[in-house]
Amino acid sequence: MIDYKSAIEIAKNYYQQYGNMTLTKIFDSKDMWIIYAKQSEQPIFNSVAVSINKSNGEVGSFVLPSRKNFELLKSAKEIEYKED
Repeated sequence: MIDYKSAIEIAKNYYQQYGNMTLTKIFDSKDMWIIYAKQSEQPIFNSVAVSINKSNGEVGSFVLPSRKNFELLKSAKEIEYKED
């Protein structure tokens, strides 16, 4: 099971390949973590998101607009994130 701290580390490692990314939002959904990030110098509305499977740590894209993904976000709980 991938916990909160492990999900953050997975996301940080994933986003490193795209340059200087900052995590902005984290959502706890039933089967996945949804983690948003943005380029450090970009406005927050330019954020991108990935999903991290809670059972195996697999990283997937989390694209909006998508009816399914809007429903997932609607039922997910936002977790406060503060950079270490």
